Amino acid sequence: MADQTIIDQLIATVRELNLEIRGRDFGGEISADDLTGRTDSIPAILYQMRGREMNASQAVKRMLLGEAVTSDDEAAVLSEQQLQAGTSPRILLSQFGTAREAILSQVRELPDEVWNQTFATPRGEMSLKSYLQTLVDRDSERMQQIKALLGKVGV
Repeated sequence: MADQTIIDQLIATVRELNLEIRGRDFGGEISADDLTGRTDSIPAILYQMRGREMNASQAVKRMLLGEAVTSDDEAAVLSEQQLQAGTSPRILLSQFGTAREAILSQVRELPDEVWNQTFATPRGEMSLKSYLQTLVDRDSERMQQIKALLGKVGV
């Protein structure tokens, strides 16, 4: 059966982000220039989390299909339509949540053998369980950054 602790931690990040971010005003629409290459704003951190999660979702899918995955850090860029329409932290949060649910739906019911199986992951040879733990660990780092920024600006 799936590692319930990791599953719970993956879900907890989405809940915590919703609690901390949804309903807050971060100044409306955000341009792509405001999001890329920055870690000093909550929308930029959400953009990075969204991109990583979209890539990780595809990485997990490919791993389970028996394909080697060498990277999950490529930018998951916004579409032309999204760029023209602008985006907001709520949209980024929603896209992150959708990608996270895609991961959860793929791994939730897997047997222990698959959770413990070694795969060629973007982080090197490791078990699916270890790869998912890297997502939890990075979530924790990003949540600390977000909380520090929330405390700074008093948003």
